[in-house]
Amino acid sequence: MNRCVKCNVEILDNSQTCPLCHHVLSRQGDEGINTYPDARVAVRKFRFTENLLLFLSIVAETILIYIDYLTGDGINWSLIPGLGLIYANVVMQLAIVGKSGYMVKTLSLVVLAVASLFGIDYLTGYHKWSLEFSFPSAILLLDLAVLIMMIVNHRNWQSYMMVEIFTIVLSLIPVILLAAGVIQFPYLAIIALGTSVFIFLGTLILGDQRARSELMRRFHW
Repeated sequence: MNRCVKCNVEILDNSQTCPLCHHVLSRQGDEGINTYPDARVAVRKFRFTENLLLFLSIVAETILIYIDYLTGDGINWSLIPGLGLIYANVVMQLAIVGKSGYMVKTLSLVVLAVASLFGIDYLTGYHKWSLEFSFPSAILLLDLAVLIMMIVNHRNWQSYMMVEIFTIVLSLIPVILLAAGVIQFPYLAIIALGTSVFIFLGTLILGDQRARSELMRRFHW
């Protein structure tokens, strides 16, 4: 058993350097110090679960497509659970096993969820509920996620301003579709745009100089 004298942790595997600070480990350990588990064991468990989910998803979707084919209706309804299986695998890969930041994970999962719902809408006759309800609701969910992350990471809240601008751009899409007559339900689209704009303005005004400095740094003003 090795010990890092710099971090004061005990390493349970045979690593030669500390996984926290990469300091060379010593061979002696003391009683009562903190222990650092073998992270490779946890990674292997997650990797096996990820591969198992992928294999079972392929088998399940293949069976569903075959049943769909035998019914004579063509490959249609079997793709709906397929979209759900794809989303479940992405959640496992991105949100659980992946090493990306929370904001990147949240953005990716929200965008994929909207795309999956649009696919389900299209496969079930395209009644446009994915554009009228799901898309604006996802933007509102993203706004809420940004607010929560700014509160949790209050020391670095200004780093989320670019995400706020991104949500404003996204919220313009339902409004444009509304103006073009593609969708007919106006309330969620307007609420999503207004919420995104007000959150950004609130951050800009309340953040004062720190917020403006972040924008100047991002856009090289």
